[in-house]
Formats: sequence, C-alpha cells, structure tokens
Amino acid sequence: MRWLPLFLLLLTLPAAAQPVDAPAPRVVMNLAAHPDDEDGATMAYYRYAKDAVVHSVIFTRGEGGQNEIGPELYEALGAIRTDETERAARHLGTQVHFLNFEDFGYSKTASEAFERWGGRDRVTARLVYLIRSLKPDVLFTNHDTTTVGPRRQHGHHQAVGIAAYDAFALAADPAYHPEQLDEEGVDLWQPKRLFLRHFLAEARHDVSVPVGAVYAPEGRSYAALAADALGEHASQGMDQFAERIRRLDATHFELIRSATDAPLGPDDLAANLPPHPAPPVSISYLIDAGRIDPLPDGAFTVSTAVAVPGQPIRLAWDRSRLPALPVRLALSGALDTTLTLAADVPGVAALRLPVEAVPTTPAPVYQYRRFASNPPVWYAVYGAEDGALRAAGYLALEVAPPLHVEITEPVVRLHAGANRLPVRAQVFDPAATHLTLAVAVSRDADRTVIHQEQMPVAIGPGRTVADTLALTLPAGLEAGDYTVTLTGMARPATAGGAHATTHAAARVFDVAVPEGLTVGLVRSYDDTLERALGELGIDYALLDSTALATGDLDRFDTIVLDIRAYLVRQDLRVHNARLLDWVRRGGHLVVNYHKTFEWNAQYADPFDPAAKNPGDFAPYPLELGRDRVTREDAPVTAAVPDHPLLHWPNRITEAHWQGWVQERGLYFPDAWDDRYTGLFCLNDPGEPPHCGSTLLADYGDGTYLYTALVWYRQLKVFHPGAYALFANLLSLPLADES
Repeated sequence: MRWLPLFLLLLTLPAAAQPVDAPAPRVVMNLAAHPDDEDGATMAYYRYAKDAVVHSVIFTRGEGGQNEIGPELYEALGAIRTDETERAARHLGTQVHFLNFEDFGYSKTASEAFERWGGRDRVTARLVYLIRSLKPDVLFTNHDTTTVGPRRQHGHHQAVGIAAYDAFALAADPAYHPEQLDEEGVDLWQPKRLFLRHFLAEARHDVSVPVGAVYAPEGRSYAALAADALGEHASQGMDQFAERIRRLDATHFELIRSATDAPLGPDDLAANLPPHPAPPVSISYLIDAGRIDPLPDGAFTVSTAVAVPGQPIRLAWDRSRLPALPVRLALSGALDTTLTLAADVPGVAALRLPVEAVPTTPAPVYQYRRFASNPPVWYAVYGAEDGALRAAGYLALEVAPPLHVEITEPVVRLHAGANRLPVRAQVFDPAATHLTLAVAVSRDADRTVIHQEQMPVAIGPGRTVADTLALTLPAGLEAGDYTVTLTGMARPATAGGAHATTHAAARVFDVAVPEGLTVGLVRSYDDTLERALGELGIDYALLDSTALATGDLDRFDTIVLDIRAYLVRQDLRVHNARLLDWVRRGGHLVVNYHKTFEWNAQYADPFDPAAKNPGDFAPYPLELGRDRVTREDAPVTAAVPDHPLLHWPNRITEAHWQGWVQERGLYFPDAWDDRYTGLFCLNDPGEPPHCGSTLLADYGDGTYLYTALVWYRQLKVFHPGAYALFANLLSLPLADES
C-alpha cells in the first residue's frame, strides 16, 4: 500500500518549543463515516473540559449525499462538505483527517462498502496508519456493525465499526503492514479503549460523558459548542438539528474493546488511564485546534495566492505585526525552509516552490490525495534566543498544476449537427501566454474517433477560461455511449510543461415528447429538472410565489414539484391547496421525493418549529417512511404493465431501467390510501418488494403522482431510459389524446 507523506500529517515539536498551554497528555480520536456523523459534543468536551488532543477521522468526504444548498453533487459536493467540516472543527477545537474512501451513496451492508473501498484490509490498514501516527489513548464512534433489524446502520457506518474493532488490536501488531513502520513517527501503538456511542440513555452503557456541563469561559455547554459546529453543515441541512444537540445532557458509551486493566469511570472515557508517554503534537494541529494564535492579518504576504510547482514566490513581512525581533520563521509543508527575521534584514525573501510540490487546488480534484485539508504551507515563529513558539498559522497560498481543464458536466448529451460543450480551463502558470484546446469525440462501441478539432483560446485577465465550445457532429449520429476528450496545452511553461487532459462520458439518444405539452416547475435548490425540461424541448415555466398565489395554473398540463420542495419553499406550503384545486380541475401534479421530517404530520414545520407539518400535502393520506432501494441495478417490476405511463409516448422496456447510478430511490412511502395505485415494485436483495416508490391517484378530473425514485440523479447524467420514463410521467395528461 502506498502511504501519504507524513509531512502532510505531523511536524512534531521539540519539547522546548511547546507553548505555555500545551495539550495535556491525553489523545482521543473520533471515527465517523461522513462529515455530519462526527460526535461533536463529546469532542468539544474532551478538547475544552479535559484539554485533550482531539482528532476527528472521517472515512469519506460525503460526496455521495444530497445537497440542500445548491446543485453541486459528487466531487464538487465533497469539496463543499470538506470546507464545512473544517469550519465545524474550529468550533470544536479539533483537527480533521479524511481517509478519502468513496461515498457512493447509501449502502445497507458493510460487505458492499468494503467491496467498493478496495477490501476490508485496505480500509483497516489506512485507519491503522493514522492510529500509529496520532497515537490515541481512546477511540470512540457512533457506528456499530449492525446489519439487520429496524435500526440497521448505513453500510458505510457498519464498515467503520468493523474497521475500528479490527484496527484497535492490529495497530500494535508488528506483523500487520510492517512497511508503515518505516516512516518516521509511525510506530506500533495500542489504544487503551474503544467505545461505541448509544443515542438512547436507556441503552446499555458504561460511561456517560457530561456534555451538558457549562464551559465557563463562554458560559454555555459543550453541547452548545457542538450545536454551533453542526450548523456549519449547511449542505446537509444540519442546522435544523442543532437545537436537539444543544439540549444534550450527556453522551452515553459502551466499552467495546479494552487493552488495559484500569477501571472505568462513570463520566470519563479515559478515566484512570496512565499518562500518555509522548503525544505527537504538530504545528498544524496547534493551529487547527486553536491552541496557538496566528499573527495579525498582513503579517506575511505572498506574491501570489496560487503557485505552480517550480514557481518563484516572494514572501514579505510587516515588522510592526511581528513579535519582538529577532525571531526564527520556520515554513513547513509545501515550502520547507527557515529564515531569521531581524531588524536589519530586509522584509522580503525570494523562495521557490519545489517542483515536487503536490497540488491542492482545484479542490474537487486534489482533495482526495491527502489526509489533511488545511492550506499546504504553515508557519511557526520562534523566539530567536529562547526558542519559544510565539505564533503559528497558514500562509494564504495554494498549490496548483500549471494547467487544469475540465468539462463542467459529468455527462454530456450529443446530437447530430450543432452541439455546445461547456468547458473550463484554468491557467495557473504565470509564464504561460498561449492556450490551445483540443476536443475529440469517440464512439465507445468501437473507439472510433468521429470528430476532432483544435482551437486557440485567449487567456483572460483572470487566467480562467469558462466557455461553451461549439461542435458540429456528423449527420446520422448513432444512438449510444461516447467519450469526449478535452486536452489543453499552455505555452511556455515554468517547469515540466503545461499539458492537461480530461474526459467526460457522452450519450446520444432521442426521447419522444408530445407536441404542445406545457409544464410548470416549482424549483427547490437543484437545477437538474429545469435543465432536463429544456433538453426535452418542453414549453415550461418556473413558478415563483406570485405564480403559486395568483398565477394562471390552468395553462399548464403538468406541474412538477422539485425534490424536497416542501422543505425550502414556504410559498409552496402556503399555496398547496391551490395546487390541489388545480389538480381537481384536471391538472397533473408530479411530486418528487421528500424526507419524512419535512412531510409527515408528526414532525415540526421547518419554517415554524412551534407548528407541525400539515399532513395534507397530498390529496389523500400518504405517509413517508425511511425505506429505500440502494442497489441501482435492483430489478423493477411494473405493477400495472398496461398503464399508459409505460407505453406512451415512449415504450418502456427492461432496458430503460439498466445503468442507473447511485440508487433506485429513497424515503419510499410506507402507508398510503387505497385510492393510490403503485406503479412499480422493486427491492434490494433479501428484502420484500417495495411497491410505493411511485404512486398515482385520480383526484377529481386530474391526477396526482408521487415518486420517490431518484430521477434527478439519472437526468443529471443523461440516462436515456430515465429521460424516456420521466417524459412519460410528464405527458400523462395528453395520453388520452394520442
């Protein structure tokens, strides 16, 4: 296994350089599958009440989840969630480490997670490496290994629980991945205790950590600090759960593994453990945990915010913002040098970024190549005479490749004739003055290149080219899968050339849509449905508050409610009855998936916590559950095979369900009125069929359709079958006219 360079993780301070408030000799480590799974309350308690070194280890970056603040998904969403997690860590006083396993969406089994992550040993070994590096006394996690029953955990959670159990002992086993021990600072290490958190106080537990106690300097509880941290996870809508965390009195833990005879204490996971022999404390840890203050803004300035490997950099400092001179400045990370700053020394230094420097930006690409997500260069200022650490922080500098190119859609749709390809090129190399982009389109079936062209592109003042390239493809373009290759060449180059290539999947397909179909769309935070309507050539309009309140809805054949629209559109809640009246008069309403807490009547209204959800969003009773079908290849059976939705305007076959991404659907209804008809039945292996994923009911002269299938993910990647199916859902009002 290839291990990441240790300098990205640790720069151990000599004892003489420890700050006055150096961490107490106790190290705790929280393990979580996804960014919002952190046990923030317990971490805040150990950082501030126990003055412990606290590390948060997260197995994924959460890129496979949903985004409640925008349209970004996958790697771009992972970058958003990484930033949110780092901001949360500033509240908690912790340092974050990402293991960079793929978040491929919800999973029901650890076996699937391990399979997608390269095997159980690969997952365990990566965790063992961090344990051997960071040397925790105590491990704790929210994640158990339960694989059955109503409280079964996410498969990613199960994998974390299993890996934690295994790694606890293997970190001290000299026969387990001995190559790790060749790195400085990576040693055999035996944690003393592993705990599993239980969320119910009545569950069996051994220790209750008093997170509801007051943190005197701020006059509020450790749980309140955690609530502030949780609120940073906006892309997951965690702010609405922050109040629940704020009210916690204690977190409850069961001891899972132990390597000590020391007796447990009732309120401390580390009770009675011997002092840690030598907790490894890095400069980056001190910065991230808020244990050392940075110098004032402007103390150090660099000549560029982004540099490429081999690029000269000018570092300047403002003597008035430094401690009393002389001082010793140590730069670490992507720059590794030490300077003496004195009154008689000019306030500027010429440096050069090493040619082997590892890029850190653009984040969606490079975030998966390192455990830490902090800026790549950190500084430490020491007294020149006493060697005491005066201040530390990060330089405002990122490392980039000389050139980065991307096709800004993960999948593109191609047509015979004119096409528009959205691209972005970022020229980071300051020496480059000319940019050429080359595009090639090849057919996957036989790898035949059907089109290629090369074009010079002007480099703008911002050094970023965001454009839509015009491609003209030959007539008679066959339906099927294609690959678009974009290559950029920038000249001249600082070091090693400026050449970059990227690929995007492409698809050619046709979808039938009835002439004259008109659709209204109530958008939420995602833009996929709007773009899909445009791709289908449908006459559509976005419905704002005015349109919902007083607009002429009768001009639409179909109105679509976007995913989770009742969560983010208060106007939709206010005017929902008007939509149902429109259905009764003959309209066709298509409602995309929602979560239980924003729909079911027993939960609080997200816009008015003092009130409950009305429970009458649908014309007849319909309650959402938590069931989902996670296998994207799960067989789908038509419950009503002769229904027009399966035959017009596109004839649906089994092939239309093949090749879906991520999952089939989520938060399926688990109780509904008899007046609804379930259109499809599907299930994960070993489970009974779920027949409520798509429900259709007549209501007056119109029809109401609720669908929990993940259309937005399929439409985003131009899945031909999903496009045909979705076109049929929209076209139902005109089926009788065919």
